[in-house]
Amino acid sequence: AMEVRVKILYTALCHTDVYFWEAKGQTPVFPRILGHEAGGIVESVGEGVTELVPGDHVLPVFTGECKDCAHCKSEESNLCDLLRINVDRGVMIGDGQSRFTISGKPIFHFVGTSTFSEYTVIHVGCLAKINPSAPLDKVCVLSCGIST
Repeated sequence: AMEVRVKILYTALCHTDVYFWEAKGQTPVFPRILGHEAGGIVESVGEGVTELVPGDHVLPVFTGECKDCAHCKSEESNLCDLLRINVDRGVMIGDGQSRFTISGKPIFHFVGTSTFSEYTVIHVGCLAKINPSAPLDKVCVLSCGIST
């Protein structure tokens, strides 16, 4: 529920990914799929997802909006209580499980996006629908690099 499977077509390497890959001064969650700056196409949507349909072009965003919490409804802030960036979570919010496995063991998510994968599963609140005529190979950097 409230999750979207996305086929990642383009992804960029951000310094944040390198920082967490190097794991200097951290106690990181491993193994995990890094990546958070990308562009892709919605492949399928879960229960309760009404704003996206298969075929939509999207950009993942690591600080999403649930649209229901006090911060999302505020004119002062959009630092969502539910979908705020969390580098240590490693699992989906809905059920506390990973959507990635190998040999029956979990591979953890990174900032709710994990775009260094051909397919990923992302909470609907962490996806921005974009115009399908926008070139995904160019606009993928909008999901992090340009905004930061």
